[in-house]
Amino acid sequence: MTHPPSPPLHEESPETRVHLLLAEKVFANSPNMLVLCLTVIGLVKIYTRFERISTLADNFLAFVCIGYLVATIISYLALRNQREGKVVKLAKLADIFFLFSLCSTAALAIFIAYGLEG
Repeated sequence: MTHPPSPPLHEESPETRVHLLLAEKVFANSPNMLVLCLTVIGLVKIYTRFERISTLADNFLAFVCIGYLVATIISYLALRNQREGKVVKLAKLADIFFLFSLCSTAALAIFIAYGLEG
C-alpha cells in the first residue's frame, strides 16, 4: 500500500509559504544569537574571575544557548521537509523555541546589567 506523493513545494499554500519564511528567519538568526550568548558567557566568566564572585548568569545563558540550538535544528528540518503540514508544525515549534530563548536572553541581560554592576 503506497501513500500518494506529497505535492511539490512550488505548489505550496500561502500559509506554508509564510511558515517557510519564518523558518528561514529563525534559521538565519538563531546561530547568531547562540554565538552572542557564548560570547557573553565568556565575558561573564572573565568578569567573575577577576572580581572573585560567582553568578548564575553564565549557567542560565548556557541553557538559553540550548534553546537557540534547538530552534536552529528545528527550523532546518522545516526547511528540508517536503510535506506542507510538517513544515507548518516544525516552523511553529522553531518559532516558539526562538521566542522563548529571546525572552530569556532579554531577562538575563537585565539581570547581568543590574546584578553585576561594579
